[in-house]
Amino acid sequence: MLSVFFDNLKWMGWNLFLAVIPFLISLVVFRRKFWEKPSMIRLPLALGIALFYFFLPNAPYVLTDIIHLVRQIKDYRYFKLTDNDIIVFLIPQFFLFIFIGFSMYVLAFQNMIRLLTEFRWNSIIILIIKILNPFFMSIGIFLGRFYRFNTWDIISDYENIILSTIKEFSNFYFIMFVIIISVVLFVGFEILSLFYKSLFMRKKL
Repeated sequence: MLSVFFDNLKWMGWNLFLAVIPFLISLVVFRRKFWEKPSMIRLPLALGIALFYFFLPNAPYVLTDIIHLVRQIKDYRYFKLTDNDIIVFLIPQFFLFIFIGFSMYVLAFQNMIRLLTEFRWNSIIILIIKILNPFFMSIGIFLGRFYRFNTWDIISDYENIILSTIKEFSNFYFIMFVIIISVVLFVGFEILSLFYKSLFMRKKL
């Protein structure tokens, strides 16, 4: 049982590291004081936003790692894992991993939305961004899960990424994946946003 648990920690640790990166970038790029400074600082901020979006799909990507839980239960039950191991250790491990990873997505995207709100962007435009963002994230998640593209492939293998994406738009399963994951990301973002807002408000009180 311990071998499965610790083997999971290796790849989970790496995936969480990638999920934390966009959150850390958002803490810098979406600070209001930087956007109120002279325009000469706007170029580094624009590059920061690009970097933010390059890494952002890594955070909600952890949702699809649930397949490893299903596989491990199927492969290791009665062999390496008892039912108690699965209930007490394996499921909580995956739940915590997915919760932390997805929270990084929510908090990072929240920082962006908060900045737009502070600059009084139109609420309809903000809603459109909230809808489009999960759409693009779901495409990135699909390419990462099924094509095994990495963040750095956006620079080193961008032609293959573009061609693969265009090709997949004729794939029914790709379209269904994008629709389902987009809805999950949109709804999940709204629910966790309310949770974290209420949590932070309690701390202020």
